[in-house]
Amino acid sequence: MSKEVFFKVGTLHIDKLFHSDSSLSIPEYQRPYVWSQSQIDELLMDWEDHFFENGILIPDSVEYFLGAIMIYENNGKYEIIDGQQRLTTLLIMDYVWNDENSVFGIDNLNFNYNSLLSFKKIKENQYFLSSKKSSAVALKFNDIISKLVVSLIITNSEDRAFVLFDSQNNRGMPLDEVDFFKSYHLRELNNQENYLRHFAEKFDSINALNQTNKHHKKHLKTLNELFVKQLWTIRFWSKNQLYFPNRKLLLETFQKNTVSFGKVDDIKLFPSNSNALGTSLVYNEDMQPELKSRIKLYSSKSIDIPFTINQPIQKGIGFFLYTEKYTSIFNYIFREEQVHELIPITNLIYTVFNSYFINLYQVAIVQYFDKYRNEGIEEFSKRLEHYLGAYRMNRASIVAQSPIVLLRDYGNILMVIQQSYLVQEILEALKIYVPENFYSGFKYRISDSDIFIQYNNNNKDLTSTRQNYYQHVREFYKGFNEGNCKLTEKHNWINGSIIK
Repeated sequence: MSKEVFFKVGTLHIDKLFHSDSSLSIPEYQRPYVWSQSQIDELLMDWEDHFFENGILIPDSVEYFLGAIMIYENNGKYEIIDGQQRLTTLLIMDYVWNDENSVFGIDNLNFNYNSLLSFKKIKENQYFLSSKKSSAVALKFNDIISKLVVSLIITNSEDRAFVLFDSQNNRGMPLDEVDFFKSYHLRELNNQENYLRHFAEKFDSINALNQTNKHHKKHLKTLNELFVKQLWTIRFWSKNQLYFPNRKLLLETFQKNTVSFGKVDDIKLFPSNSNALGTSLVYNEDMQPELKSRIKLYSSKSIDIPFTINQPIQKGIGFFLYTEKYTSIFNYIFREEQVHELIPITNLIYTVFNSYFINLYQVAIVQYFDKYRNEGIEEFSKRLEHYLGAYRMNRASIVAQSPIVLLRDYGNILMVIQQSYLVQEILEALKIYVPENFYSGFKYRISDSDIFIQYNNNNKDLTSTRQNYYQHVREFYKGFNEGNCKLTEKHNWINGSIIK
């Protein structure tokens, strides 16, 4: 009989983790200890900003969240999947700054590193932290320790443990941007412990869910990737600010430039399709206009939170609700596949494009769905694919910069969605971006078994990648392109395929 698999998420003070009765160990498959001095220095500066004011410890400073610790329970023993870098660094700090008077209970620890690299890094960081021994952080280290909190994630499934291990270690950074976002916005909750623990646990549940499910289906995203590749992209590219973010820009957008509106649990709303008093004016028998109401009380579904993707983000609870809503929308569409009209065209997108255009497709779909939900979404998705495909057929390759070039040179569809009042405005823009004569520079060679595209000015076939795109698209619209295989007719293929 198979054992029951569990997946527990909670929050815990770091000193309680070290003083627990359970044995903590680092499994052999873990990577060596590799934290650099710059990574430690970044953490120390963040502590200094969080715990100190003008060099003096803030007595009532809020708890500091140090990210997630992921643990695999293996027959009563607890193996650290993710968090060993941070925990080892804390132990080095304790050893250097407290000498023999450790504040941690280390009898339950089995942190054995067999790698020469680990030994080298530990010695280097001991020396580095020794140089910080007179710093404010070092002198108040024991006070800081009492304020460090982690999100603890425990599973007894070895398969799930390895999925989590792989997702964490393939990201290449000890702390993702979302770890900083979470810590920053939890500070806004101050001493409101109920809110703090509720939103910390919910945030980590969302984060863990997105990490594990990324490996079950193609082209899903971790929570950090959603912020970097989706939410930031929509907020900037839809305003025609066409560049890629670095960590500084991300922290400014989702931390520094977030706003406060009085009470932390009073979340300001902004006008939107999901937060409108009415949808139209209707004249009554007395020739007086009446407002046709669409008032909808907020439901318990995250997807129904009445936010808009480009609205100001409120510090604290506002940020966590924003995260909850847009994670839910992405997962509703692409993980749970609940928008059935999108499934066929999304599968085509996954087949004919690489990750750069797949991400742009997902960005546009999320932004559109946020504003219009299912209204006209089938036609929008097909015309969006046509827009992406037009670029594909005119370029030898799609690279990281290609989405920006497409938006800049062909027309910024994200900006159109942002500025639109009607679905029809968006559909008309896509038709203008790729007019019917767009493909007039191609001719078609028909063989006994297939059809191939060539350039008009010579008899040379297009590259195999572009031929592959054409063949898949032609097959997708089979039944709507009989007797007319030319891409100049693709608008008509799309028109014929739309379910009325």
